[in-house]
Amino acid sequence: MSDTGKRKKDTPEARAVKIAAKIMQAAGLCRYESPTQCRRLYVDEKTCDKCIETWLLTKAKKELEKEDSE
Repeated sequence: MSDTGKRKKDTPEARAVKIAAKIMQAAGLCRYESPTQCRRLYVDEKTCDKCIETWLLTKAKKELEKEDSE
């Protein structure tokens, strides 16, 4: 079986986050005010995508929790 057959399908929300991360990274945007604030020793496109994805998901979860508590 191919790797794509073994992979779990992304939810629409997860796919949207991945697309948003790629767009932000391609536009030169970073989760920090300045990319020089990044603590990573080696930064490439894949590292930035994963960092931005994680940041977006964390931010979304906090917003949902905030809405639920109101």
